[in-house]
This record gives sequence, C-alpha cells and structure tokens, in this order.
Amino acid sequence: MVVNNRHKKNVLNNFRINEVDSEDVSLENLSINEIQTNIIKHSWQYTVQLNPITFYENNSDIQPNNETQVWKETNYLSLYKSVLSILNKLTWTTFDQLVEEFQKLPIENVECLESIANIVALKAFDEPSFGSLYASLCRVLDITISCQNENGLTNQMTFKKCIITVCQNYFEKHCLENTETIVTSIEHEQHQRRLKIQTIGCIRFIGEIYKQLLLSPYVIHYCIKMLIICETKERSLEYLCNLLKVAGKELNEKISLEDIFEHLIYLVSDEMRSKISPRIRFMVKDVIETIMPS
Repeated sequence: MVVNNRHKKNVLNNFRINEVDSEDVSLENLSINEIQTNIIKHSWQYTVQLNPITFYENNSDIQPNNETQVWKETNYLSLYKSVLSILNKLTWTTFDQLVEEFQKLPIENVECLESIANIVALKAFDEPSFGSLYASLCRVLDITISCQNENGLTNQMTFKKCIITVCQNYFEKHCLENTETIVTSIEHEQHQRRLKIQTIGCIRFIGEIYKQLLLSPYVIHYCIKMLIICETKERSLEYLCNLLKVAGKELNEKISLEDIFEHLIYLVSDEMRSKISPRIRFMVKDVIETIMPS
C-alpha cells in the first residue's frame, strides 16, 4: 500500500467540492489558518463559556482599544451565539426552518465565515451521531463572500470551502499523527480521551460530507490509504474502520476497494493475531462483513 508523491499530488488536487458548475478547490487553495486575531479567539471562548463577568479579567492585552474593535467584537459575539443557538436546536423536524434562519445571518466577511465554519465543524466532530444532520446542513447552506486576494483580484469564498478546509486541517493534524501520547495525569488522560472522540467524529463527518457529494471519492480513497500506512497502527485502524463504516459502501460503487479489502482480510488472519488487539480485530471483521461485497 504505497502512496507515491505523484499519486498523492493528483489526489490532493481532487479534494474539491463535487458539484456541478462549481470551481475546482485544491488543498493548496483551501488553507484555513487557526483563528489568530484576539477578537475572534476570545469571542469563541466567550461564546462557549458564556461568562461575561470574566470576559476581560486579567487579559489587558485583548481588551478593545477603539470603537471599531468594540463594535466588531459585540457583533461577532452576537453572531456566534446565534449560530450555536441554531445548531443546538437543529433536528430533522426543524431543519428547513433553521436553514432559513442560518441563511439570514449577517455574515459580512471571510473572517466571520471561516469562524462559523469552525463552529459548525467542531460541533459535528463532538456529536458524531448527528454527523449526517450536520453534513446535510453543510450541503444546503449557500453562503458566499466576495474577497480580494493579494493581487487585488476578486475571489469567492463559500461556506462549503471553509468546511472542507477545517476537515482537511484536522485530519492532517490529528488523524495522521505518528506519535503515541504518554499520559502524565488524570487531566491529560481526560483531554486525550476527548480528543480521540473528536477525531473519530472528524473521520465520520468526512465520510458524511462525502455522501452529501461535497468531496470527490478520490479524496476518501486517499484518506483510507494514508490511514493504512500510518505508523500508529491501532489508532489509525480504528479511524479507518469508522471511515469505511460511514462511506465504504458508497465509495466502493465509485472506486474499487479490492486492494483495501485484501489488506483488511490480511489484518484479521492468524499471522496478525498477536500484532493486533482483539478489539481492533473485531472492528475490522465487522467492516469486512458489512462493507465487502459478497
């Protein structure tokens, strides 16, 4: 299962919104930086914690220093609270109504759009059982912001592009991590457990947005192969099984997964019995029985 550089480059260039009449979106053009401005960073914390009393306590470096910054912060807080309110009320019953509310939100610049995409994606990662619901939301939302690049040309940034970028960055940062973390305290163990749940949520959400036709099948195939060759076998195999459980059947209709199935069968063979834990062996067997054509 070797992924050469040429194949990797071709696959990365296919990491796009798979829509009719939509422009190609390569990974290079979808880079989304972490929220760097003090306003957005603290607004995110405030929106989640809802603790206005300690909003500026012992944080003199992030206190607004002019009227424009105060105005931006106030409006951003209101916007982010509205987004979270919509997500918390989102069900299949309220879906159409809340989509209309979401579309009417005053999203006026790329900064807000990227931040809102982060909120939606992290919500989906934290609640993997509702992944299909959030993926459907991402599919139907039609939010586009015009912006100028460094050359002065006008570009169109869409909500779908931002969501894909968040998933891409999270996948590359956490799902392909090659080092095992040593737990040093109870707090650290709790943090690692939550991070694992969130990472599995990311994997499942990637599968869900593929099923909503927001990703090319070649991207999912690339993700599968990268998880197979990842050095942290137990963890990456668990991620692989989750991705295949969500999107394996649909993907196998577009791309042959015969080589993937052969590898999975080898993993549960007697030769590998002592190298893989019973829990992971059971997960792999379940994927084979559920996804592999008879």
